[in-house]
Amino acid sequence: MKQVWISIKQLWRDKFGFRLALAYLMLLLLLVIILPWLPLPYNPNHLDVQHAYLAPFTERAMAAGHPLGTDSLGRDLLANLLYGARTAFLVSFPVMLLTTLLGVTLGTVAGFLGDRGLVLPSHRLILYLVGVVALLYYGLYLPFQVYQLELSVTYAGISSGFLAGLLLLLWGLLEVIRRWFTFLQAPFRLPVDMIVMRTTEAITSIPRFVLILVLASFIPPSLPLLMLLLVLSDWPSSARLARAEMLRIKQLPYFEAAQSIGNKPFQLVWRHALPNLAGPVLVAFTFGLGGLLALESTLSFLNIGVPSTLVSWGRTISSIRSNTSAWWLVALPGSFLSLTVLALYTCSYHFTQIFTTRSR
Repeated sequence: MKQVWISIKQLWRDKFGFRLALAYLMLLLLLVIILPWLPLPYNPNHLDVQHAYLAPFTERAMAAGHPLGTDSLGRDLLANLLYGARTAFLVSFPVMLLTTLLGVTLGTVAGFLGDRGLVLPSHRLILYLVGVVALLYYGLYLPFQVYQLELSVTYAGISSGFLAGLLLLLWGLLEVIRRWFTFLQAPFRLPVDMIVMRTTEAITSIPRFVLILVLASFIPPSLPLLMLLLVLSDWPSSARLARAEMLRIKQLPYFEAAQSIGNKPFQLVWRHALPNLAGPVLVAFTFGLGGLLALESTLSFLNIGVPSTLVSWGRTISSIRSNTSAWWLVALPGSFLSLTVLALYTCSYHFTQIFTTRSR
């Protein structure tokens, strides 16, 4: 990580394009942070129907307090641009962070263990499989239903307690039964690499946008659910990258030396593999962040999987459907979106250049 930070400082000194892109992103992030304290005349969902479709910087727009104009319902464009930037960051950054963590974890484990590196007793494998299913149902599905139906928090507590009790009961039963049935004590080699790679192939075989459209049609418009769909549909790219890098790192002399002196698997991955994964992962993170910004705006434009009240650049652009002469509804949010994506791709490009040069 120290070497990554040194590389970023070197880019800041030597590359004007990188400085410009990073300065723009930092300024936009600062605006998002201080947004609640900015003296904006209107909130983004305030309806001023008497001043609908006001062009920016006109005398009427300035007099009404809408310097950048309004949309079809009279919503202030300045407020929508700023709050749209906040939505873009609040959606894309956590999604990309979770996607990267999930993908890097699975890819690193798959690359390190391969198909023969993880050996489990059969009874523990059964316990883990049932535990995962129970966790998904009692730990995620039921609490989400409690949240959706606005039920008492007690129901979520009962669900979690039932999950813990079920796992303890299953563990106790398996510990007793395995003494009677010897096949439950036999070791089982779990093909981790094959499972991860076949899962990524199954997900990536369907176009991502089509997959999100299909899944979003079965769920109510909800931002948390949309973010979950984005994470589940995007992690394979990070997993493939991490697996490929892990396979490369395993062949390096320093890693083989660390193995030969008896380092434990966790130490090998944490101290010797992950630091060398930081550069490629940072490149993929910034590049994927730009793609998520564009995808979030596209879904908001199409009103797919997101609440209609969600302030977004895509929602602002969609207002032009009722009046194609309102050019500012496309030009202003489209410019913000294009500049933000371009800045992220510029950072990703320079990261790629410097990490490629360093690896040589």
